[in-house]
Amino acid sequence: MSAVSGGYFESGGRRAATYATLPLLGTHFSRGLREKLKETESSISRSVSNGADVPANLAQAVAGLRLRVALAAGERLMGIFESVMDRPNFRYGVVRHESVGVLAGKLDVARWVMRRWEVRVPTIYPTLRVQRTSRTPENLLACYALMWITSEVEQAFMASRAPLNTREGKAAHGLLERLDSMLRVPDIVENKFEVVHRGSEEWASAILDDVERRLAAGHVGNREPYQKLADWVRRTLSGKPTLQEGDERWLFYDETFDTTLFELWCLMSIADQVSKHLGQSRQVPNMRHTGRLPTYQWSHNSVDVSIHFQYDLINTAVGEGAAWQRNGKALGGRPDLTAISKTKGAGEEAKSVVYIDPKLRKRNGIPTEEIYKMLGYFSNAGVGNSGVGAILFYTPHRSPKPVYDFYSDQGGRVLAVGVDPASPGENTAGLELLAEMILGCSVNDQTSVDQ
Repeated sequence: MSAVSGGYFESGGRRAATYATLPLLGTHFSRGLREKLKETESSISRSVSNGADVPANLAQAVAGLRLRVALAAGERLMGIFESVMDRPNFRYGVVRHESVGVLAGKLDVARWVMRRWEVRVPTIYPTLRVQRTSRTPENLLACYALMWITSEVEQAFMASRAPLNTREGKAAHGLLERLDSMLRVPDIVENKFEVVHRGSEEWASAILDDVERRLAAGHVGNREPYQKLADWVRRTLSGKPTLQEGDERWLFYDETFDTTLFELWCLMSIADQVSKHLGQSRQVPNMRHTGRLPTYQWSHNSVDVSIHFQYDLINTAVGEGAAWQRNGKALGGRPDLTAISKTKGAGEEAKSVVYIDPKLRKRNGIPTEEIYKMLGYFSNAGVGNSGVGAILFYTPHRSPKPVYDFYSDQGGRVLAVGVDPASPGENTAGLELLAEMILGCSVNDQTSVDQ
């Protein structure tokens, strides 16, 4: 048995895996504030709270990543906002007032003439006053951004179920307190009513366009902070993460989430390789899928291919269901990833299943324990020695990356593929072999690729 060390990423692998999986969260960063406020419970919050039709690990995994991205984006916005509030924009506008008993201000002649028949004691004079206001397009945008990220952090925090005494919980609580303090700044309070009642994605996009035009024309004071604010909102509305290369200092992250992060990185990496093999565009899955809906789907010639995250083994078991039982109840099981290929028009039985388990463990050789676990999946699913599966394990210390290929006389096959997010070029060979296995290509070629 090969030596095992650690269940965590090295710093380079963690950073690379995090940046690679950020696109999974794009759908969360493309909804307007009003849309978010209308959702009394987000899709993930509902699935976590009622426990129906969704693998809990998937919901919490996505919520955990979503929370970390929201915290990172919120921290960045706070830095921008503090610079904005050093010299907030304002303008002067004419405001209507009523002056009782004495004319205090410029008389509003039009209103005065309209009232000439009215008798009031004491006399009330309609006046016009020039008054400073913070209701500028730039401050509307700042208020929108603060309210949006507050809602995002709150929703992600509730969905992630992070306890208050954890690093995530403390960070979320601290950030929400600071955001609440910023939302009480008078220059922001003056804009809240309009944002709450009109702050849809379309409205925010129009305000952003106006701000960018004003910035380009040089009509905005304190230009640099407001430009950074506009850039932050532009990336948010486009569904892109607000983190860029070199921004890892903003990324709130710790090793407790490494196992799930590795699973999601493997999910994306395998799906990208399948898309490439089929000559199709890269897919960005909607991670709010629930129940039995696949995370990825492809259709090619007469075959439909899908990949599920945390899919119950009983959904793919043959015959009467799970082979192993206790007190009349089936022994459960849930491979991290399940790839299913179906031939169109050939009926439900014309399908192949590949079970895939990412394991964040550093090994010096063959991951024997994980392979035997995969054989156990085969046994319980009723496919025995004809089962097909793969193990992906973390190998930052080995180059080239090892690929072990095991097979049985009954057509069964198990791949063990070493990978490292920090070395994308070295992962290609093993991931290509796995993609071919999922698509049913050249599976009878048993040439050894062990390294």
